[in-house]
Amino acid sequence: MTRLGVGLTYVPGLDRIIDACADLLDVVEIEPQTLWRSRTDGGITLDEEVLRRIADLPGARLLHGVGNPVGGCRPPDRRHTALVGELAERLGAPWVSEHLAFNRVGGRGADFRTGFMLPPCPTPGGSRRGIGSVRAMAAALPVPLAVEIGANYLRPRPGELTDGEFARRVAEGSGCGLLLDLHNVLANERNGRGSVDDLLAALPLERVWEVHLAGGVEYRGYWLDAHSGLPDEELTALAERILPRLPSLRAVLFEVTSSAVPQLDPVAVRELLARMRAMWPDDAGAPLPPLRPLPPAPPGQCSQPPDGPVGPADTVDPQEWEYALGSLAIGREPGTPLARELSADPAIALIRDLVTEFRGSALVGALRWTMRLLLLTVGGGGTRELLDGYVLACPPQLFATEEAFAFAAHLRQVRPRVSWLDDVLELDLGLLRAQVDGQPCTVRLGTDPTALMTELGAGRLPVDPPRGTFQVRLVDDSRPACESAAPGGGPDQPARLARSYSAT
Repeated sequence: MTRLGVGLTYVPGLDRIIDACADLLDVVEIEPQTLWRSRTDGGITLDEEVLRRIADLPGARLLHGVGNPVGGCRPPDRRHTALVGELAERLGAPWVSEHLAFNRVGGRGADFRTGFMLPPCPTPGGSRRGIGSVRAMAAALPVPLAVEIGANYLRPRPGELTDGEFARRVAEGSGCGLLLDLHNVLANERNGRGSVDDLLAALPLERVWEVHLAGGVEYRGYWLDAHSGLPDEELTALAERILPRLPSLRAVLFEVTSSAVPQLDPVAVRELLARMRAMWPDDAGAPLPPLRPLPPAPPGQCSQPPDGPVGPADTVDPQEWEYALGSLAIGREPGTPLARELSADPAIALIRDLVTEFRGSALVGALRWTMRLLLLTVGGGGTRELLDGYVLACPPQLFATEEAFAFAAHLRQVRPRVSWLDDVLELDLGLLRAQVDGQPCTVRLGTDPTALMTELGAGRLPVDPPRGTFQVRLVDDSRPACESAAPGGGPDQPARLARSYSAT
């Protein structure tokens, strides 16, 4: 197989950029979770309308997972892996990629999501768990798997494996490929985890199949992997230096979040894509080494620690690491020695802040009217207090819809003094049910819904809206599904709903 070429990761709203750059795009990468819709019965459906739009885009297709990482003790979710495999076959993707991280915690009586992809335990034992997790996913996929080295905001601890050594052990132990996100590793260098050159010296560069470029932002003294725009000059210069050293490289992608798309200049993106082509030696006709198939995972590889001597760097148990770090990330204090040590790292406060911000963003998208009512009634500070209380009481959810229903239950339990809250919540939740289930939903309200939504839509609190009994039938007239599974994301766009109701 020869290389695919240069391209973009697809996010909602990127169409004008794609139209302006179509002649320069060899490949478009899809985050499969952004196509999934979580129904109220727990099932997951595929957004066929978005998939049809994707089918018309130029170039080849790749898949990059953002919600089922493979670096931790818990094996990847089998149902989600199967969905990714089905989509890979449908789109003809030659490989798929996932993050070398964890976002679920199990053991010690705990079972929760972290709302953020966290770094795996950086020890030989942690790498063995990562190998098992990668093999488990690879064995269930119809195409080969590559793993991405993530951003890590924690300070290095004595006796740990370096980021490069950890990734090398996992890649060579599992047989997987590597996705080298150059912005991740540059962010790690800027945040004090070690130089990019030291990391590259440790990596098996012949296993790098894919490279990502992205932009970041400074926040609270850290350089965030925010995908917030075009890469800076230091990163593009790094790419020019590194790409010729990757003998198995097949694709180079520019990655950006949907929130940053409105600020993107199509001309600047074209210039970046042209520069990406120029920095990669033009030997597209030369065959590349074959994508190496992965062996099946040995039974129990992910659930039981492998036998063998424990070295000095294995004094931290990977499950204990995930329980301590995952708990701290969502605002809990486990009280273990490791948790106390990790809590002294200022990155813990940063991660907690990011988790809360992601969850808040999901709620703003999914509970549009409720969040506006809260802001107009109790203000930004009061809304943040309610959100902080919710974050402490309820662990993160994978889907924005699930987050919305959990927050609604929390509001009903704490009962803030907010007029019309029950009715506005019913409206929002009814809209979500109509969207995700693809069928009409009827709710009963005690306030005229037109008055509520007209005033809130104008950024005002209602003034003496009519009271009574209103039966409201909510119908999604836009598409048969609603909300994205991207971590921290809400619906791709506000739903257009046909609303009919009767008053008695």
